[in-house]
Amino acid sequence: MGARGERRPGPAATVCAGVEVGLLADRALRDRAAGQVVAVFERSFYAVIDGVWICVGRAGIGSGPLHVLGDFRWQRLAVGDPVRVADSMLWVAGTPLANLAARSVWAPPAAPRWSASSLRRGLDAVDAVWGGELTSEGLAVAGSGRVPGDASLLVRAAMPGLAALERIFAGSDHDADHASGLGSLIGLGPGLTPSGDDLIGGALIALAALGRIERRDALWEQCRALLDGTNDISRIHLRAAALGYGAAALHGAIHATMSGEGAGFRRALTALSAIGHTSGLDAFAGSLIVLRHELAP
Repeated sequence: MGARGERRPGPAATVCAGVEVGLLADRALRDRAAGQVVAVFERSFYAVIDGVWICVGRAGIGSGPLHVLGDFRWQRLAVGDPVRVADSMLWVAGTPLANLAARSVWAPPAAPRWSASSLRRGLDAVDAVWGGELTSEGLAVAGSGRVPGDASLLVRAAMPGLAALERIFAGSDHDADHASGLGSLIGLGPGLTPSGDDLIGGALIALAALGRIERRDALWEQCRALLDGTNDISRIHLRAAALGYGAAALHGAIHATMSGEGAGFRRALTALSAIGHTSGLDAFAGSLIVLRHELAP
């Protein structure tokens, strides 16, 4: 029996069966799990189920660790609408939305084999396109390896944080200096996930891909104490990044750069450019800072 106000899916009900679930979202989708909608957007909504955040959206938003993707059709939703899982069915606002029985689980592929020469080739491919209109907004220009003298106010505001990142990557132990600098990045910029948060998330994921786990954990340790400076949704994406997980397009761009695959990078760049207004490019800028530092003398 369904909960009061719910209906069993019949011939006229639109229930999506081909569902892809991110590896972190999958932890929430257990029978009898329950929660509610916490944010609603045009192509997606966020819900918290038994304390775990998920993002339910149409396939065009791209794969990610928190995502539940499918050819969904939902009626108007509101914050507070109930969400629950029963008999492998995801119910939202009293309506069956997705059959989870045959869901596929997305996880980022393992990092590729790479060398200094392959990474250098990859960065050369990046440098061939990383400029102009592509990096004119957000913090994308910070991934170029040099910040222009006429940088935007947003980029100039990020400079203490960018300097703190370099010190952490170099192994500096001055925690107070790191925290004061990183505080200028957390929550910096407009948008659902601010540019400064996206950049830090990209750096965390690139450090994990390179196997620099101690540096990743050192960066995350400093950031954790600063998370009150940003919003709930950005915080959960940063927590996923601290585990090494982000958007599929970001993993694709990082891996292609590491392995020197220019064509793979260009494909990933197209997908990155479609994430948010500047979120995908801001995140890759953070990854580029890490990847460039790997080749620093």
